[in-house]
Amino acid sequence: MAPVRGGVVQLPPAVAQYCMAAEWTLFRVIPLDHDRLELEPILPSDLDDMPDEFQSSLSGDGKLWIPAEMREMVSLGEQSVMVRVENGGLHVYLRQMFKALGFGP
Repeated sequence: MAPVRGGVVQLPPAVAQYCMAAEWTLFRVIPLDHDRLELEPILPSDLDDMPDEFQSSLSGDGKLWIPAEMREMVSLGEQSVMVRVENGGLHVYLRQMFKALGFGP
């Protein structure tokens, strides 16, 4: 679980460490539907080919900023989300998805 405050997701320590070790500090934010975001890592070698829109950055203390436009598309407010490393990137699941994934009552 990762708390979201002021547009920033505080990654769990293990996920933040994984991202830092893999040099995942910049991400392209992709809304998958109204309950999920995909965060596709932008590696240093990819920087020349990346547009500026919908990028997110990871700070050294594990805080991941999500652009306001993306937060609004999925109603990502002050809440806790599930963050998982999947398919070569990060996936952010809002509470509505927990039951569908088998987490919750």
